[in-house]
Parts: sequence; structure tokens; C-alpha cells
Amino acid sequence: MKTIKLKTTLHVNNSSVQLNAFTQVYIGNALRAIAKSLGVDTGKVTVHIGPEGLQIFSADQEIALRKDFAKQLTENTVKGMLSPLKGVFWTENITITTFS
Repeated sequence: MKTIKLKTTLHVNNSSVQLNAFTQVYIGNALRAIAKSLGVDTGKVTVHIGPEGLQIFSADQEIALRKDFAKQLTENTVKGMLSPLKGVFWTENITITTFS
């Protein structure tokens, strides 16, 4: 089984939050699985949660979340993954990017 090395970055209000190797891979795999379930198989995924709501991007374009259910499920999944991390508060802008 081939292991893919993932790098995941997290920014809260444009300040970087350091993630250990396990957390980078865990979050990275989840973001890639979300994108794949939306029909986009890509090596780079970015999720942004801010005042305008959730946006998800592949390497080159925004991934449309056509149904409110998909948007809510994705946002709650991402927030749930990040909730135990220090330095993450939901009244702020959150940007997560993962790439291989």
C-alpha cells in the first residue's frame, strides 16, 4: 500500500496554527474525501469558513455545494475536526489547505 505524504496548513485570522504530523494527515484525508464525495478527485483542497459561510476549493476552482444539506454536513464535519484544537474559535476566519 502506497503512503501519500500530506501537508496540511491551518490559518485562523491569517495566523498560522501549527499541526502535528498525525493531525495534518487526519484532516488532510478528511478534506480530500469530502472533495472526492463531491465529484472532485484532487491533490489539493482548501476549505474557508468565514462570515460569508463555507467555501471549498480544488487546486484550480471552487467546488459547488448545490444542496444545503451537503454544505451543512461539510461545515459541521470540518468544525468538529477542528474543535479540539487550541487557537480555533468560530467567530473567526478559518482556512485549511491540504496537498500532497
